[in-house]
Amino acid sequence: MADCRIVNQNVANSVENIKGYAAEYAAAGDALQTAFMGAISDMEGDTKDALVELFDKKYKEFVTTQISEMINGLATLLDANRTNFESVDEQIAQSIRDGANG
Repeated sequence: MADCRIVNQNVANSVENIKGYAAEYAAAGDALQTAFMGAISDMEGDTKDALVELFDKKYKEFVTTQISEMINGLATLLDANRTNFESVDEQIAQSIRDGANG
């Protein structure tokens, strides 16, 4: 079994940083969508329609939603692990205290 150790505050700080990155990715996705649509806004014809269709079907949800959701998911996972480590540490300490008092 591998040794287990975390520095609780470092993990908590990292979780907050990762959540911030998720928000930045969401904003960047929105900016990409705006820039792309702006780039083709003066186009006319089937090519423009195909580009809009391509972006809407293949890229839009990924860049505007899914990337930030995945990053937030990692933050949630890290925070849950941090919380579990903290809880187990408290349980072990309490078990030791209870055993010493028994």
